[in-house]
Amino acid sequence: MKKYTIISMGLIFLGIIISCGVSESNNEVTDIESAILKVIAADDSTYGIEGLGDIEDEDYSLGKVPETYLGTAVPTQSMRDSNYVWRFGRRGMEVERVVTVEVEDDSSAVALISHDITGTFHVKQFERVWTTDGQWEKGDSVRFSEKPIDMTTNRRVAFRKRLNREGEERWFPVAMTLQSGHSGGNLDIEALEWVAEDSTLVLTDFDTILYNRNHPLLLSQMGVNHMNVVLSNDVEGEAEKVTGRLGYHPRLSRPDSRSRFHFHYNETLDTGDKVYTQRIIPNRHHRRHFKGFVEVIDYRTLFDHDFVEYSSATLGFIYTTREHVRP
Repeated sequence: MKKYTIISMGLIFLGIIISCGVSESNNEVTDIESAILKVIAADDSTYGIEGLGDIEDEDYSLGKVPETYLGTAVPTQSMRDSNYVWRFGRRGMEVERVVTVEVEDDSSAVALISHDITGTFHVKQFERVWTTDGQWEKGDSVRFSEKPIDMTTNRRVAFRKRLNREGEERWFPVAMTLQSGHSGGNLDIEALEWVAEDSTLVLTDFDTILYNRNHPLLLSQMGVNHMNVVLSNDVEGEAEKVTGRLGYHPRLSRPDSRSRFHFHYNETLDTGDKVYTQRIIPNRHHRRHFKGFVEVIDYRTLFDHDFVEYSSATLGFIYTTREHVRP
């Protein structure tokens, strides 16, 4: 057999071996991606997005602040905006989830879960007609503004292949980042300060730091908890609406296990970032995992039709309650 013929046959044989190896490797990666996608699809309550459906016109409370009038000993509640009544709603809301799996090896992978949220936000403004000192009724419509919602939220989840109770190998989520996203260009959440008893955790790297069962976000059932939201915006003073929700259990959907609260403006830092704070009282379910999120809305883009974009930011997290938290 000629020398060149032997070399050619050897190269063909080597190519077959390499192609088989590549093919097996590609099939293994595809199988891992498929298995992880099934795990995510089967647990939508953990990885999904709540509270972003269509909303008909509703009364939008700007919040009430206590004021003590001269000659009265009892604080009374007054609206921040005493001249107008607001109605808001969302239309055509759509949430599309995109999952990208990065396979590290045959027993570990990281999934990037993105939610693309689109729709239309609208606000109607009416005159507030005061009939008495403490009574009012809705008057004529003043104006109507409408603007698009376009937000993308991201969360990374680490998966590991482990044995289940039956001794079978399965993929399990072991850690995840916070879920962060924003709409518009002038507003963003810079940090979340998580204070539980004497322990303070400052969360900033929302896209990179993974929190697992050995390093969870903790709230104390017996002690004092606070959450401080540090945000950046291109306007001075208290110009944002900051709200939070806690108690979304990944396996439960009882309304009584959910709480909604408003953060209060605290200060403006030397950097220009603003701090909103609120004391947190968790429920009494011990050592359970719950879902929560913080939402920030720019008042100007919410009500002023001169702003084209609806500007907001959101931050979602999983937390655990314990009787006591130690640093």
